[in-house]
Order: sequence, then C-alpha cells, then structure tokens
Amino acid sequence: MSNPLSQRSKVNLNCSRRAEDPAVVLVVEDEFLIRLAIAEELRIAGYRVVECRSADEALDLLHSGLSVDVIFTDVRMPGVFDGLDLARSVRDEFPAMHVFVTSTQQPGVEICAPFIPKPYDTSRVIQLIGNHLGTSNTSIR
Repeated sequence: MSNPLSQRSKVNLNCSRRAEDPAVVLVVEDEFLIRLAIAEELRIAGYRVVECRSADEALDLLHSGLSVDVIFTDVRMPGVFDGLDLARSVRDEFPAMHVFVTSTQQPGVEICAPFIPKPYDTSRVIQLIGNHLGTSNTSIR
C-alpha cells in the first residue's frame, strides 16, 4: 500500500514546461498544516504546487533550475534566510517571478512583494495569484 502523503508531495522537477502546462506555485511555509492547507487549495484551483519548509530549501530549488511562476512565502521560518530574504533574492535573481509574502504581523521593514496578513482567506490568495498571472477565474483547469 502506498503512502498518500508521499504520492501527494511528489512533483516533476523538470525545468522545461509547455505553454499549456498549469502555472507552478512554490509554497514556502514551515508550519506543516498551514502549508498543507494552502497547497491543497492551490492544487484544487488547478495549479501545480511545490512545497518547501524553509526559504533556504526554496532557494536551493530555484537555483537548481526549477521553473516557478509564483512564490507564496511566510516571513518567519527557521534557517539562514527568512521569507523577506527569499523575496529580495527572487526579485534580484528571478525578476519574472511573482512573490507574495504572508505573516501574522506586517514586517517592520519595506518589502518588495505584496503582503497578505494571516490568517488569510485561501480563496482570496488564489484570486490574487490568478490576477497576477492574468487568469480570469479561480480555477485554471
């Protein structure tokens, strides 16, 4: 019997994509249940989702050549980098990627990405991502 969690988390890290492939959203969140919930809602909306538990892990994936359209990241996470560092790095190294930052508190520094306060409405997050990608409805399937 296969483990459904291991099946759910498998993703093709192929760096090349076809134009008709769904957009890829990288969810960066250290809190497992929060990450699971938003990732699942994004999948239901038709996005391909890659999950990371830290900004360090996300940067490693991006530097490996993973093709990503949107990054949805928490601010405070364990590791060398936090979500704000990730957003700045993405802005500098991958300017075509859209980044959304989320946290329970508005960061005390200027951020280079739209901020979504926690707790957030997942349907609103999906709508904002769709707006930035130019998809008119919440389900892109």
